[in-house]
This record gives sequence, C-alpha cells and structure tokens, in this order.
Amino acid sequence: MNEPVEQPEANVLAEGSEGGNTTDAAADPASDINAPSAEATEVHPAEFPEVAPRRVLKHSTLERFSDVQVDISVEIGRVTMGIGELSQLGEGSVVELHRELNEPVSVMAQGVQIASGEVVVINDRFAVRVTEVATVDGLGSDQQPIATGAG
Repeated sequence: MNEPVEQPEANVLAEGSEGGNTTDAAADPASDINAPSAEATEVHPAEFPEVAPRRVLKHSTLERFSDVQVDISVEIGRVTMGIGELSQLGEGSVVELHRELNEPVSVMAQGVQIASGEVVVINDRFAVRVTEVATVDGLGSDQQPIATGAG
C-alpha cells in the first residue's frame, strides 16, 4: 500500500533537444540574433524642414466660429450669503443685490462678460440695450475688457 513514488529527474532535456545543454536559448538575450546590439544603434537629433509663418487675418479669427451657439444671460447683480441665510429664504423673501439702480447690467456669454447695457421693455418683454462691448485681448485691440460691475 505504501509504495514509494518515483520522482522525475531534475535535469530532463526538452523533447527534440540534444544532450548536455539544459539552458533555454530564449532565456539568454545574448543568443537572440534579432535583438539590436548596442554597437549598431545610432542616435542623432531629429531634423525638420523650416516652415514659413502663415499670415492670419484679424477678421477671419472669429469668422470660422460664426455658427457656434452660446448661452447668453444678463446679470443684474450678485450677492454672497451664507448657507444658513440661504436656507431661510422662502416665498416673499427679498434678496438685496450689490448693484445700483442706474448701473448697467452685464451681458454674459458662457459665464464671461461680453458687454454691458441697460434694461428696456419691448412689447411687454425685458430686453437689454447694449451700451458698451467688451474687447478681447489678442484680437487686435489694445483696450482692456470691461469690469463686471459685480461686487
């Protein structure tokens, strides 16, 4: 019942290999003839042909974006309040804004001020008459953008 189990030899040759050498050729990187040798590697900086600078017309800078839709909003004022104050707001509450009655409102595009103006009413609807347009640096103007007026 308790017969000894036969152990295989530790140095068994792979099938089809010739005797004596038990080293696997794939494990030795020096024997890989496809590996690049350090002597054959040539290193030099990349060379690129010179490119002539393109002339960019100022008026064409934004023309390519003329069909892009952006959200426009009008900001009549801002205020900062604590969450405790905010949680006590209810129907009929009044939030006092930090803007004078005669100050122009801010016209915003995607959250960035692009103009300022005054509120007007046209056919029972609010509208804004633009009184000043903000300038954008890099588009040919040396003027600074309008201040937001929020405080």
